[in-house]
Amino acid sequence: MTGISTGAPSSSSLSANRATTAARPPAITTSSAATSGFSSVIGMSLAALTSSSKGRTASNVSSKLSKPSTSVTPSWMAEMEAMEDEEGLTCAVCQEGRTLQPTELLGLYAYAKKVSIPSNKGGTRGNNDGTLLMLSLPTNLPPSLVGTNVDKDFFRPAKIVAKSLQSSLSSMSTLSSSSSSSSSRPSHFVTTVTAGNAIHFCCHARARQADRNHPKAPKSEWEGASLRNSRVACNVILPLVSSKSSEVPLMEVESALADHQTVVSNLLGARPKCMLWTMLHDI
Repeated sequence: MTGISTGAPSSSSLSANRATTAARPPAITTSSAATSGFSSVIGMSLAALTSSSKGRTASNVSSKLSKPSTSVTPSWMAEMEAMEDEEGLTCAVCQEGRTLQPTELLGLYAYAKKVSIPSNKGGTRGNNDGTLLMLSLPTNLPPSLVGTNVDKDFFRPAKIVAKSLQSSLSSMSTLSSSSSSSSSRPSHFVTTVTAGNAIHFCCHARARQADRNHPKAPKSEWEGASLRNSRVACNVILPLVSSKSSEVPLMEVESALADHQTVVSNLLGARPKCMLWTMLHDI
């Protein structure tokens, strides 16, 4: 009868198993070594890629910095750079003056007021046109001014004019009337002040039309002008006529002067006998 052996393994089988286990290489050790080697290879390739990308980026940046800018300037910018800089007074509306608009007449917003001056306080004709000043010149200058520019440029020419005035009867009558007319009625003149804000007459005309036709808040001529005059009251435009405005048409200059004289006449209540006297007194 054959039986099943349930006892402990024999010594021969145990020794065979130990030999087989010793001959077989450890699987865990081999796999860890392979993993570490693979990781080192990947790290080296990533470092190479990073260094190469950094090198390419640095070379691109250096090439961009070394290359000159080839951007094309727009035509409008070139035109703006070629424009001359404005000098002197500029219009309160278009911000241009005699340099950019040489054919347009400039004026100053001003406020004119009627004043009454007695004859004994400089209100006669002789005080305004310079007759009394010429006839009242001293005979000689002080020794400290003899031979100077005051003597050559002002005193000597004034004495020549004074001698010619003394020879005329009208100048002597003017002098006598100015000294003996303290009881006569005062003379009326105009005094003008300005804030120094300039305006083209054409720009003022367009702005006046726009203020009058405003749909929500229409304004009068000088109400809108006071806003352009830095909120300073004004009632007249003083024309600026000089040698620098030689390109302005003569008709525009005459029209501006006529408008100014009309305002002065309305302030005085009548047209002055001589507009020149009125303007000289204002100056």
